[in-house]
Amino acid sequence: MIKREDLYAFIENNFDCLLVVDSRERILHASGQLQRACFPTRAFVEGQPLAEVLSESSLTSFRDAMELARNGHRAAAIFSARGEGACSLPLKSTFTQTTSGPVTLFFGSQIESIGKVSDWEKNERIKELACIYSVAEWMRASDSIDDFFSKLPDFLARGMSWPAETVVYAEYQGTSYGRKPLSKKCLRVQLVIRENPIGEICVGYMNDVRALLPEEQKMLDQIGRMIILTLEQKELSDRLLDTQEEEARTRRRLDKLKQEIDGRSREVKEQSLKLQTVNACLNRVNHDWEEARLRLETMFQAVPGMVALIDRDHNVIMTNRAQVAPHGKCYATFFDSNGPCADCRLARMIREKTAITTTLQHGDKYFEVQATPVFNPQHEVEGIIEYYRDVTLEKSYEQQIQQADKMAALGKLVSGIGHEINNPNQFIRGNVKIVRQALEDLLPIADAYYAQHPDLKVARLKYDFFREHILTLVDDMAHGTERIKHIVDGLRGFVRQDDGLLVDDVEINSLLEACVRLVHNEVHKHADIEMDLGDNIPPFSGNAQKIEQVLINLLVNAGQSIPEDRRGQVTIRSRHSGEEVLIEVEDNGKGMSDKVARQIFDPFFTTKRAKGGTGLGLAISYKIIEEHGGVIQVNSQPEHGTLFRIRIPAPAKPHPADNIHRSTNDTEEAG
Repeated sequence: MIKREDLYAFIENNFDCLLVVDSRERILHASGQLQRACFPTRAFVEGQPLAEVLSESSLTSFRDAMELARNGHRAAAIFSARGEGACSLPLKSTFTQTTSGPVTLFFGSQIESIGKVSDWEKNERIKELACIYSVAEWMRASDSIDDFFSKLPDFLARGMSWPAETVVYAEYQGTSYGRKPLSKKCLRVQLVIRENPIGEICVGYMNDVRALLPEEQKMLDQIGRMIILTLEQKELSDRLLDTQEEEARTRRRLDKLKQEIDGRSREVKEQSLKLQTVNACLNRVNHDWEEARLRLETMFQAVPGMVALIDRDHNVIMTNRAQVAPHGKCYATFFDSNGPCADCRLARMIREKTAITTTLQHGDKYFEVQATPVFNPQHEVEGIIEYYRDVTLEKSYEQQIQQADKMAALGKLVSGIGHEINNPNQFIRGNVKIVRQALEDLLPIADAYYAQHPDLKVARLKYDFFREHILTLVDDMAHGTERIKHIVDGLRGFVRQDDGLLVDDVEINSLLEACVRLVHNEVHKHADIEMDLGDNIPPFSGNAQKIEQVLINLLVNAGQSIPEDRRGQVTIRSRHSGEEVLIEVEDNGKGMSDKVARQIFDPFFTTKRAKGGTGLGLAISYKIIEEHGGVIQVNSQPEHGTLFRIRIPAPAKPHPADNIHRSTNDTEEAG
């Protein structure tokens, strides 16, 4: 980077005038000849702002030139000092960095005296000269013709009397630059090379208020001549250069083509013989490949389970099922998921590089999946082949066996527990009766003693309160022991192994009461139980244990159908209608859709698979009622509850007198 003083000395040795301005528009230096010519009546002081030294129009041209120079463009400005008697002259501008910071240099070779004309004429002449100079400089500096014409409207506007209102339009070989003036009064110059029009330049104002000057037309004509001359030179130069380059390229192409033709001719002869041999081999290979492909596709489609080829990005490449579209993500295609599975086999095999066999659950179905990695030549896993086998039926059988085993174990436990409970319960039952008889004998004596001693207390209770409630407490104890006996008997009967014969006299009301006692704790967590049992319902021939199994299944399902956010109600009804016994179990739970209601009696169909449901309860219940010659029906609506109705043939017979109507309170007490 050069020193500022050395730069001043170098320029003043080559130009008459020099003015140096810093980035804050302060004058740092002015040559002596510039001061003598432009400041004849006052001393020039370095450090003054440009705004205090130059006229308003000159200051504008200086600022435009400084902006262009900072951006790397050539520009010019008109130096015109404030006050009378000062001359004006055009100066070129450039921008550079010095050891003292960035500066803009304004310089010129001669001083053109235009001080004898009027200020207006002087300013117009200065602007025209600056415009012509700027266009000439830009013409030399432009990288292309398109670049020159794109900036030409900006340069021409500066030479007009009213630059801000000037509109410049240029056209060159069909391409337009700028915009056309709206005013009908325009200055025009045609661009013609060897009598061939190649474009034009049109200059005017936004409206007809401003007048156009003859000097402005002269300026435009002079600029047009410069442009035409430059374009002619460029055209000749480009044409000559293109001709020379084209001739050289043509010679090179001809030489190269000749060499290629000779080489290709030899290759064609050799390749023709090879192609005949290869074609015969390809025909044989293609025939064998087509046969192998057909055999493989036939075998692939014949696989009973589903087979899928999946790449490293989880894309399904192909499957043996026409209804499964390829090119989708495996987790979306097979499992309706938005992301890879938590136990993704592909990810495991990329890490472990070994086959995997696992069992997974999707909805109500279970699948055994055998996954095998597919390796590339670098022994990296580039995909997997998965084989899916539906094992839902096997799982259901397994669960059914487990349930039967648990029921057998439960039977053994219930038998032992019933014995352990009944022994002490028998003592309690017998002792409660003795206690009541003793109290009945003692209470008259206590009453007589209380008449003489009103402050008598028994068990820290006032005697009158004790006397009123003691027998009730003893009766409650007796009733509790009876409930224990009924519950244990019911459990024993439920888990008792039976031979399956329909030889029992089934009294439906007694059976319903026993079922309610067994399921009371399970159902009462979700709902209240209401019993509406009919009178004089005759017994029917059947298997009491199987009917009990059906009723318990319906009651438990009814309790589980109640939503957790509210308490529901389960209603049990029994009636004798004609030759049939009618049993109804109704709840006000979530209900079912028509589609689900049509499937609930199908084996292994369940909506509670995640909660351990096997889908066998209602299917077995349907079979049991069918064995009894009856029918079981369902009526349900979503969010309105479900009603199961059972009809079993039963001839009208006199019913035992103790089969009476049970109220809701009796039901809760029995539970």
